[in-house]
Amino acid sequence: MKVKFYKLSLFIVIIFSLYNFAQDINQQKVKTDDKILVVFNNDFFNDETKSWQFASGEYQIKESFGTFIPRINFANRFSNSELQFEADAYVLFTTKTYLYLNSGFAEGKVFPKSRAGIELYHILPIDVELSFGYRYLYFSPNKVNIFTGSLGYYFDDYWLSFRPFFVSEAGKNTKSTFTVIGRRYFVDSENYLTLRAGFGSYPVSGNTQADFFRNDSKFIGVDYQFYFFEKTTIQVGFLYENEELNINTSRSRYNFSVAVQKIL
Repeated sequence: MKVKFYKLSLFIVIIFSLYNFAQDINQQKVKTDDKILVVFNNDFFNDETKSWQFASGEYQIKESFGTFIPRINFANRFSNSELQFEADAYVLFTTKTYLYLNSGFAEGKVFPKSRAGIELYHILPIDVELSFGYRYLYFSPNKVNIFTGSLGYYFDDYWLSFRPFFVSEAGKNTKSTFTVIGRRYFVDSENYLTLRAGFGSYPVSGNTQADFFRNDSKFIGVDYQFYFFEKTTIQVGFLYENEELNINTSRSRYNFSVAVQKIL
């Protein structure tokens, strides 16, 4: 437990060190709105697999120089339940360039024992956003290396994005997944409709050990976020996946999600 606490403490120190560096670059100290987000997620299958549950709670600490997001996740897979402690950070270097960082740890029965991520984003003058990043997942004794990036385009009230994933594990062939997202904004950036689709083996809907037990998948989904009160939003979503577990076995997966966000 001391090792886990040391890893989390080290990550927090690194994040806030980057915050201080970014704050020196961005002289403005205008406070933006913090947020609380709670997510509930349930997966159902058309075979004998029992339903999977996922929940998370996070607090988004926003400053003019970036955002820090501590998070606690819970997942239940095959009668095993576990908590994961995770943190994200978005560090602004300029109005056009920012860095995403991620770290987390868990016991390792359901979630990876440790995880980390880094991705650099840059917005070009033509409203095109490019990113290049890396994710690392450690499922004892397996180490998963994920290389990713994105190409996004903003126009009027719309956002389109393409993101590939290339997954490398020792002793296995490199696998790939490709995803596309289309989003229509309405009142503001907190009120939108999202459509998403993709194919490949990498589990875009979850990073537990059970999510990796498949050869391929095809998915399509939709979610809608709207204001319930003036500073409270609700998001409801549905994702359908056809999963190929092996060459002779496939199944359908139905993911239902609800998220409640409070803007402080």
